[in-house]
Amino acid sequence: MNVQAKTATSNRTMDKIMSVIGDLPSSPGVVSLVMGMTSDLNTDIRALSRALSADQSMTVKVLRLSNSPFYGRSRGVTTLEEAIMILGFFTLRSLVVATSTHALFKNEDPTGYEEKLWEHSLSTAMAARIISSHTHSNVIEKAFICGLMHDLGKLIFLQKMPDEYQKLVSRVESEGKTFMELEDEVFGFNHAELGQAILENWSFPDEFCVAIRDHHNPEPISAEKPAAPISLIVNLANVLAKEIGVGFSETKSCDIADLPAAKFLGLDTETLQKMTKKLKTAFDEEKRRFRE
Repeated sequence: MNVQAKTATSNRTMDKIMSVIGDLPSSPGVVSLVMGMTSDLNTDIRALSRALSADQSMTVKVLRLSNSPFYGRSRGVTTLEEAIMILGFFTLRSLVVATSTHALFKNEDPTGYEEKLWEHSLSTAMAARIISSHTHSNVIEKAFICGLMHDLGKLIFLQKMPDEYQKLVSRVESEGKTFMELEDEVFGFNHAELGQAILENWSFPDEFCVAIRDHHNPEPISAEKPAAPISLIVNLANVLAKEIGVGFSETKSCDIADLPAAKFLGLDTETLQKMTKKLKTAFDEEKRRFRE
């Protein structure tokens, strides 16, 4: 693993992570490839299409998702080149990351925790897309990807430390404490820090790594030093996902409109209720698409 962290993961935290987790998982090859190719707007569409076509399963899933109304499609997309031309590099990147992230979750997990975690990650990503389309349209796809990845650290805990983390999940749901509190208590670091380290190891851009690190604490929020919009969006999206009943039970929050992120983003109760309703309807459909 590359311990030369690009952002704010301290050497001390990295040492703790390495001692508990061991080697961090490698990035799915197609993700690194697509992240690199789509970061250059001069990349040839045919070259990108050929790169994706090498993975037949990925191609099928991306095309299926490309035809989802959630991404603004009004007619069928039948080829990768068409998907790239119509959806654009960044939306295509979101679909590739979503498909690859889904593949990291084990279907045979007897506890059902990984399936529950995947559904929460997907619903948070969708909520982040809805929120950002209303508040910061220039970060829609970035917010979607960060929503997908925000709890990646929890998944790695579950896969690397299954017995310990399953006990921790039980404590979260029975004691009313947060994952962050108990992870720091048990492991000495939390899933946000672990997620940041993983994305750094996968050479994701700094803004993605920071958004994952700060998705529970996007502070300070002030006119003088505002938090990054992506961190705020994912923070609020996480709450909306739980509002529709997708995720683990933690300490209940106050009225959503009273949350600092909602206030900073200028979202009132009525708007948030509409977003929550839209999320619920869209999530049920998107969840089905991933199971096909």
